[in-house]
Amino acid sequence: MFTTFGNRGTMHLGLCLRVLILVALTVPIRAAQPAQETFTLTVPNGPTSTLSGSSVSLLCQVSPLFNVEPLEVRWYHSSNIHSPALLYKDHKIQETPVVPRYRGRVSLTGGMERGNVSLTLERVTLEDRGEYVCQVSSEQWYEKASVFLTVNVTGREPVLSVAEARGGGGGQVNVTCSSEGWSPQPKLTWRNKDGAEIRNEQEVLNTSDPQGLVSVSSWLLYACSYSDWLACTVSLSEEAKREGRILPHIYTAPTAVPGVYKEALIVTLILSLVIICALCSVILCKRRGSMWSSSQKSRNRSDQAELGQRPAETEHLIKGAENTVQTPTEQRAAGKDVHLKGSENTVQTPTEQRAAGKDVHLEGAENTVQTPTEQRAAGEELNLNDWHHVKIFKVNILLDEKNAHPAIRINKGKRAHYVKEKDTEKPSRTHLHVFSEERFSSGQHYWEVKVKDGTTEKLSWYVGVARENVDKRPAVPLTPQNGFWILSYDKEQGFHVNTDPQPPITVAKLTIVGVFLDCDRHTLSFYNVDTKSLLYTFTDVKTSNYFPLLSPGRCDKIPIKIN
Repeated sequence: MFTTFGNRGTMHLGLCLRVLILVALTVPIRAAQPAQETFTLTVPNGPTSTLSGSSVSLLCQVSPLFNVEPLEVRWYHSSNIHSPALLYKDHKIQETPVVPRYRGRVSLTGGMERGNVSLTLERVTLEDRGEYVCQVSSEQWYEKASVFLTVNVTGREPVLSVAEARGGGGGQVNVTCSSEGWSPQPKLTWRNKDGAEIRNEQEVLNTSDPQGLVSVSSWLLYACSYSDWLACTVSLSEEAKREGRILPHIYTAPTAVPGVYKEALIVTLILSLVIICALCSVILCKRRGSMWSSSQKSRNRSDQAELGQRPAETEHLIKGAENTVQTPTEQRAAGKDVHLKGSENTVQTPTEQRAAGKDVHLEGAENTVQTPTEQRAAGEELNLNDWHHVKIFKVNILLDEKNAHPAIRINKGKRAHYVKEKDTEKPSRTHLHVFSEERFSSGQHYWEVKVKDGTTEKLSWYVGVARENVDKRPAVPLTPQNGFWILSYDKEQGFHVNTDPQPPITVAKLTIVGVFLDCDRHTLSFYNVDTKSLLYTFTDVKTSNYFPLLSPGRCDKIPIKIN
């Protein structure tokens, strides 16, 4: 019995040792598993939606699965690529540099040991919506993927009203429904009392306020009814919706009063007429009595004057007249105009004339100079072929460093040059240019770009304008159809504009490029400032907002600058 127990104990002890050895060998091997040389990122195909004020996870998964804790993870909004929302580096989340409004609201909660680098964003606001970029980098490789966040804001309850339909025929009324404060654009639905959707003869209008919230309004013609109510529903989803109801009729006062009510109405009208006549009689009597009293007093005064009697009132008026004679100084102090004889007293300076309320007309060429805007308003045509006509519209623009490509460095808002791109960035992944801080929507604007400094020529560059919110993906070509109008140069192809087909542009010497944008006529012209000649004009540059842009070229460290 004892021996058998000892053998069994030995067998159990050996089994436990084997398990411990296996665990000890497995855990270090997994922890020491090296990072993959290449990998990809998997993100949702469609946008991720959440309600304002809630929390949301922006999914991002590394494939194949491996421990990404030794790697760098960067999340940033596409509008601010230089300042991340979250930066994980050296096995911890870095406090700087990050956008201040994300601090305390972001975290990585997916499990990095399993390759999950999803971003959790808490207390979501409407400002948080848009495109977010998930970037994972190792020493040998990096990858990016975009996740789109939609923030849903439930608007106010619909307001309904009823008005007469145009023409007033057919027994129909115009029913209106409006609601505001939604994001994104909601769906508006009309239903009758049976719950059936009404699709015919309805109009829907959506407008956005400066905060990006949408207001929706709709109207339709409907048969007038005192019992069949209408319902207007505005919704983002089944959970986020508002509804209002109304009876489609207009209250009107009765046009005929039958029976006793008709007699009462007649009596009321007669009494009203009697009261009005009595009041008029009283008013006339009072006015006649007042007129008689005034005329009697006038006759008494005239009689007293003929008898040589001076009433106290007359004496007072005479004394007052004697005491009201003023010297010129007193008249000036009282605000009256004093007219003195003699030319030496009538000469006034322009300042005195303006102070006296008179218009001063000064003759001279300096007073007939018109501004460019006044010239256009006066009907004077602008000759695009004459550089001297457009240079008077010159404006000062500054380059926006925040929206510059990472490989572009900006100096004092005027100078841009190419720097070596980081090893973690693949060349040619994005278009290499920088936008201006200014944007134009109307009027005429001219600026100059110096593309050559001394005798050294650049390898490449381009200048022009772009519309607001252009697609910045690298696969999108820089064409007018995509919102870019540019003049380019490279050493192999020479000068060209981004049209199809490209017209030949022959330039012997070019140091400074003049750019003239006419927002009102939708034209963009380029000039050779050296020779003061027109190079090319785009004639169909139509958009709501224009942003000047320029590129110093890739792998070319010679700067380009606003002149």
